[in-house]
Amino acid sequence: MNQITGSAQCSSYDREEVCRAVERAVEAAGGLPDLAGKKVLLKPNLLSDAGYEKAVSTHPEVVFAVGKLIIDAGGILMIADSPGAGILYTPRVMKRVYQKCGITQVAGDLGVVMDPETGSKDRSYPEGKVMKHFTVIDPACEADVIISVCKLKTHIFTRFTGAVKNTFGVVPGLDKPVFHSRFPDPADFSEMLVDLNELIKPDFVVMDAVFGMEGNGPMGGEPRRVGYILASKSVYALDVTAQKLISMDPLRIQTTAAAAARGLVDPARVVTAGDLVIPLTDFVLPSTYTAPSRNTWFRRNVLRRFQTMGKYYAPAPVVKKDICVGCGQCVRICPVGAAVMKDRKAGFDHSKCIRCYCCHEMCQYHAIEMKRSAAGRFLHMFLR
Repeated sequence: MNQITGSAQCSSYDREEVCRAVERAVEAAGGLPDLAGKKVLLKPNLLSDAGYEKAVSTHPEVVFAVGKLIIDAGGILMIADSPGAGILYTPRVMKRVYQKCGITQVAGDLGVVMDPETGSKDRSYPEGKVMKHFTVIDPACEADVIISVCKLKTHIFTRFTGAVKNTFGVVPGLDKPVFHSRFPDPADFSEMLVDLNELIKPDFVVMDAVFGMEGNGPMGGEPRRVGYILASKSVYALDVTAQKLISMDPLRIQTTAAAAARGLVDPARVVTAGDLVIPLTDFVLPSTYTAPSRNTWFRRNVLRRFQTMGKYYAPAPVVKKDICVGCGQCVRICPVGAAVMKDRKAGFDHSKCIRCYCCHEMCQYHAIEMKRSAAGRFLHMFLR
């Protein structure tokens, strides 16, 4: 059976244009589920309190447009998220995050009161492949319907972040580094994300792809005009469409590959309804992404012998001393204690580093760059 992604072109964040585009994309995807009288969690991507101007978080006008549809359909709207690793999930911190990300303003426009409580509950998922227990924020536990409103971005660790990765926001902030420590390999981490999505089961997803982020996202990349709103009943189908939109091979994105292996999506059977989606062939992909190699013999018979050298191949974090402000965020966030402060500047013990890139992901000052060793650069020539 085909899975559908609805698409609508959208050239700006003008409120009226965004509302029209969201309506068209949602309708093309088959419409929202029945919301009348139900508690509906609208879950944006609020990675940090860095705001939305640099395409780090879901734009508030997209949140407004989806929220308006929910209210018009009779839903009882809640808006909530837990930001990225290293950011406390407390009322005081979340008030600042919601304010800086524009959510407080649009919630007021919609007549919604932001709940200051930040509780969480333990949820069991015995069917999980790699994870059978999660701690989940209360709004996600209490909602009858969950609608994810994600952002199109590349990601230096998972290569891509969209609908599937956005669900990770239901895990309280300081719990997130634990998952990076437990699953340092992107393939295992992606299996965990699919387990989480199968537990939470978002009912519908809308993607803000008006402006996305290219390069080494999800924080350190650059904003890029893309010009679309996407929508789907399937987080996996939407990600496939978005990956194709920025000229990524879906099966080389491990969240999609993990979902496909479980029969949750078939990239070849995902179809797009609505406006024509034209792939961007010059979208800058993360430095960790590798396109298919033509030299299959080399890959199968030589590169597999380097599996134990993954740490030496993968880029490692390096601090730009002239930019680092010594905020200590990378030290607080590092799940294995590889980040340290010395002379009021950050630094890294690469022998401890597991290449989870939490430090790069959460650095608001772009003071951390990724560099490969000489051996890593040599291998990378054959993996491109």
